[in-house]
Amino acid sequence: MNIDLILTQMPLEDKARLICGRSPFSVGGIKAGEYEIPVLYMQDGGTGINYEQFFQDRRGDETDGFTPAECFRVVRLFYRTDELTAHEKILREKISLKLNELKGHIKSAPGCYPPGILLGATWDPGVVYEVSKALGMEAKAYNTGVLLGTPNCNLLRDPRNGRFFEGYSEDPVLTKTLAPQMCRGVEDEGVASNAKHFACNNLEINRVGIDEKIPARALEELYLPAFEECAKVTSTFMSAYVSINGTRCTENKEFLTDILRDRWGFDGMVVTDWGACIGKAGDSLAAGNDLFMPGPWDHKDIIDAVRDGRVSEERLDEACRRILTLIEKFADVKLPEDFTDEEYVAKGRKAAYDAASEGIVMLINKDGLFPLAQGSKTVFFGVSRGAFRDFGTGSAQVFTDRSSNMAEELRKIPGFEDVAFDDIEAYKTGATAVVIETLESSEGADRADLKLSKDTRTILDKLIKERGMGRICLILNTPGPVELGSYKDELDGLFAVFYPGMEGGHAMADIMCGKANPSGHLPVTFPERLEDIPSFLCYPDSFSCVYGEGIYAGYRGYQKRKIRPMFPFGYGLSYSDFEIEGMETAVAEGKVNCSVTVKNTSGRSGKVTLQIYSHKVSADVPRAENALCGFGKFLLEAGEIRTFDVVFDIDELKYYDADRKAFLLEEGAYEIKCGFDCEDIRVSSVIRIDEGSEELKCGISWPCGKIAQYPELESALKADVEARGEDFGLYLSNCIYMPFMPVSETYPDASSFENFIAACSGFVHE
Repeated sequence: MNIDLILTQMPLEDKARLICGRSPFSVGGIKAGEYEIPVLYMQDGGTGINYEQFFQDRRGDETDGFTPAECFRVVRLFYRTDELTAHEKILREKISLKLNELKGHIKSAPGCYPPGILLGATWDPGVVYEVSKALGMEAKAYNTGVLLGTPNCNLLRDPRNGRFFEGYSEDPVLTKTLAPQMCRGVEDEGVASNAKHFACNNLEINRVGIDEKIPARALEELYLPAFEECAKVTSTFMSAYVSINGTRCTENKEFLTDILRDRWGFDGMVVTDWGACIGKAGDSLAAGNDLFMPGPWDHKDIIDAVRDGRVSEERLDEACRRILTLIEKFADVKLPEDFTDEEYVAKGRKAAYDAASEGIVMLINKDGLFPLAQGSKTVFFGVSRGAFRDFGTGSAQVFTDRSSNMAEELRKIPGFEDVAFDDIEAYKTGATAVVIETLESSEGADRADLKLSKDTRTILDKLIKERGMGRICLILNTPGPVELGSYKDELDGLFAVFYPGMEGGHAMADIMCGKANPSGHLPVTFPERLEDIPSFLCYPDSFSCVYGEGIYAGYRGYQKRKIRPMFPFGYGLSYSDFEIEGMETAVAEGKVNCSVTVKNTSGRSGKVTLQIYSHKVSADVPRAENALCGFGKFLLEAGEIRTFDVVFDIDELKYYDADRKAFLLEEGAYEIKCGFDCEDIRVSSVIRIDEGSEELKCGISWPCGKIAQYPELESALKADVEARGEDFGLYLSNCIYMPFMPVSETYPDASSFENFIAACSGFVHE
């Protein structure tokens, strides 16, 4: 495709049509004169292929004669045919024929993969990469060139968020390390990844039009880093529904052009979230959006904007070029003919299983109940009968027959075949009761609370009352944290599987019986109660939301307020026991290297996740008590002692100065800590930064109030001021009434204060 030639031939009308999409999930397909632009299909696929979108976009006349309600049911119950009416089965057969025509030699149902929160719980970039490779494979099977939501980069700020399960973590370092791997794997498969929602789509309430008031420092330190890292890899970005500090993301030139393109160097295509452009499309184009979805979008305002000068035709050509480049590269993605259906199933199954087995978090294991002993009897209570909810509702939903049931998987394992349902007598005489708490969560609406469901509470109450010799294991098949209250102390086992994907039942059964060793760690904090979360008082009651917690989101907020959570960020148990025997730190070439010696003190091999946190000693600006800087997940054989290096960039020690609009590094001492979660710190070391940012160096730019903290500096300043016959009272007054006033503004000739400058040059900041 000769893009330069096409752009010279296309009239304004066709250019406007191009950037406004072809159908709800496709772009291109324009034929005019000598040019013919192919169709590029896109759809949500961060957890697998969304059939609802797929059928909506690819259907022909198959649905003629069927009601919208029937179409809706057939898509959602495509693999549960016994729940369809006879008339609906006719439609299903028509769609099946169409599907086989589109998919070619791949006949199996799509795979369902774990969402971001479980991938975050793996703390393993390699696992995320393999899942994303599988997702790229899925996209090619369905001729989908752009896989939307790969990844969802939004920080997990408030567990009430209806899409909480889609994000990776409440911590920016963990998120920015894992999220780009999702981009990388999809792109390595020859499919365009898509980083969304840029930026700060952290709640679902009033998401279209809500204005989020976010401090610049919080934006830069917490909410933008993952997007910045993804910008180095992904081919596309998606602009968000929300407004930030008074400007819609779809019209936010600061974000879409100044930051994304000019600062980060992103040269790919930006698409609006579906229906996010609620203003004028021409204004959104001028700000930096390239494609408007769902198509076909009304392109009249694009034409009007060019004609009335609101946007230049050069900017329109730039958007068209990016879209055409994307179409040229990704319009014809497909699996090789020799890639068999068996390979398709096996590759997807392995990626989903590895993610689930590495990400499931063991939270309680009282008296070593797990792994279960050979010959144990397990009784499942509740309606789930061993089945998990594999996915959240909305864009991330995947309808498939490729799911696994925990009870059925246990029965396949020799020595654990004795599985029953609702057998209270067996439980009372020593069986392990398994209760699965399944909570639905969806985009478009937030959770009202973090409470256990009434059904689960009823079951637990009965089991506690009639315990006898029985043991109780609760499995949290939930989008995020839940409150346990007094139930926590009654549990013998507790696991968080979140939404584990199609192999969740298989992985959980293997963990329970000991075939797999749990190694997941929480990527978010589990509070004792909803009222403890840092953003509790900041939940919007209208179309405005203030991020009042600032930089103290997630575990930073708990530690700053000294609120002990139920389970801290980074927490997770294993069947192996580890001891950190020591740590040496070294600073060189802009990196901090932490050499950590660890011993597996148990008789079983397992994976240890080493978490490195930093704390600024005597900080001049408010800082987190602990801030994750780096981490590593390592395998240790039984009894093995090894030293592992965890390296992080010295930039992780910087803070964002909103006044100077820059990240700055303070001089002085930093405590570097290593532990198994943000509360369980085992070793620490102190490093010194002697060369910080020039803007922060001791001198005339320091405020009077800060100078007053150091008698030697104040004395030198006084000598210079009085030697010049100036009024030292100006300084003293500023110390009381305007301590933020720099020395240079108090005394305009301060640059010639020899005594003061000499004292500053020899000053050592502790």
